[in-house]
Amino acid sequence: MNNKTRKPSAANSGNSNSDATETDNVDKIRDILFGNQMREVEQRFASLEKSLASDLAAMRNENALQIESLKIFIESEIEILGSKLSGEEQTRIENVDELDDKVKQSVKQIDKKIADVVKSLDKNSRDINQKILKQSQDFNTELSNQITEARERMDSHREELSSAKVDKLLLSEMLNALALQVNPDDSK
Repeated sequence: MNNKTRKPSAANSGNSNSDATETDNVDKIRDILFGNQMREVEQRFASLEKSLASDLAAMRNENALQIESLKIFIESEIEILGSKLSGEEQTRIENVDELDDKVKQSVKQIDKKIADVVKSLDKNSRDINQKILKQSQDFNTELSNQITEARERMDSHREELSSAKVDKLLLSEMLNALALQVNPDDSK
């Protein structure tokens, strides 16, 4: 402390020498008083820095490993889902194709049945038309025969009536002749 009190009173040339000496002395005193504590603190800081750096590096490595394993897991899951989707898509395509084939077969069967029904209806229609035509022809023939028979009977009856019918004039003459023969006096 004496040096400090002397310092302001000392001359300029001796001042710079004494400042350096004082600084050395203060450093020595500081080193004596706090040196061990400062070294321990510095060691602790260095140890803490190393520990933090190694922990940080370990966390980075662990995070990188976890991220890499997560990436691999996600990629494998995406691949599995992709294969499942492909499988389902293929299955659906096969099901749709199978259903399409069944529908086509059903349509063909229905078309065939419709064609068979149409043929059957055409055949039945032709058969019915032929039966109607035959019945019509038979009816016309029968009607014609009956008309002819009726005409013949009428002609026959007319002839019978004509031959059996007596002419009125002839009948009156015959009756007059008969009356004269029965009663010859009436003629006068």
